[in-house]
Amino acid sequence: MTTCVEIFAGAGGSAIGLSKLKLKHVALVEQNPDACATLREAGLGPVVEGDVRKAPLPEADVLWASFPCQAWSAAGKRKGAADERNGWPWTVDAIDKVKPTWFVAENVCGLTFHRKDCDRSGAPEECPACYFEGVILEDLRERFDHVGWWVLDAADYGIPQHRKRVFIWAGPKPVSPPQTSHGHGMFSHPYVSVSEALNLSCGERVIGGGSNPRKPGRAQDRTYTDLTNRPSTTVTAVRIGNAGPWVTLDEERRLLTLSELALLQGFPEAYPFHGSSSSKRRQIGNAVPPKMAEVVMRAVLGGKHA
Repeated sequence: MTTCVEIFAGAGGSAIGLSKLKLKHVALVEQNPDACATLREAGLGPVVEGDVRKAPLPEADVLWASFPCQAWSAAGKRKGAADERNGWPWTVDAIDKVKPTWFVAENVCGLTFHRKDCDRSGAPEECPACYFEGVILEDLRERFDHVGWWVLDAADYGIPQHRKRVFIWAGPKPVSPPQTSHGHGMFSHPYVSVSEALNLSCGERVIGGGSNPRKPGRAQDRTYTDLTNRPSTTVTAVRIGNAGPWVTLDEERRLLTLSELALLQGFPEAYPFHGSSSSKRRQIGNAVPPKMAEVVMRAVLGGKHA
């Protein structure tokens, strides 16, 4: 059986997906106590609670790393390698300890973007994309025969949410990206909509993309996107102003609940998130949708169950 270590495991989104392929987890490393409690109650593990830099890491066939994204996110200051939350050096140390045959990492697309003032001549640490190309990929090439990366949108694989992320892989042979399964026109399956995912009642609709909506149809709502019959916008770890998404019915409106946000990420119903509301929101928004982890790892392993 193929063994797997995960670092920065969060609430278990990727662990659920990898378990679908019958990978045997030998360690799920996570520092946040609430997320660790979530992992344990969900029956995932063994959980190693603590700093990945100090955690005992067993050798395994696969290492999955969702290393912290705040340093690279377009929503932040994009300090990149200069940010104390840059988890890449810790990830390299984990690779050397685990000695995996295959390595997979997930991060925000901002990791692949150059700073506006980048002229490609400075130190790679000064620009996210320069660091990605000159440090991350080179570190992997020193350790693996083949290295590549894909930018994938979760909605293209049947998840009711547009969520673009970069997936980095490295291993003994080249692999092809997973084939898109959902979309418009030629695809065999249409996108999964918010309405389908949340089983909305008759008359309810979901809107997002602006400030606090008052009454449906008012001028203030005209800048909103109706998400009811399409995938949602990206589920985030924190609320960004009053952008929503909002559920509206007649003249009433409400924000999506944490349970509804978790469903848009693809977590099972009644998943046992622990902690305060803000902690649960971070666990949900920072997670890898389980199906995306499954899709990516299936492609890396050649379409076979482990």
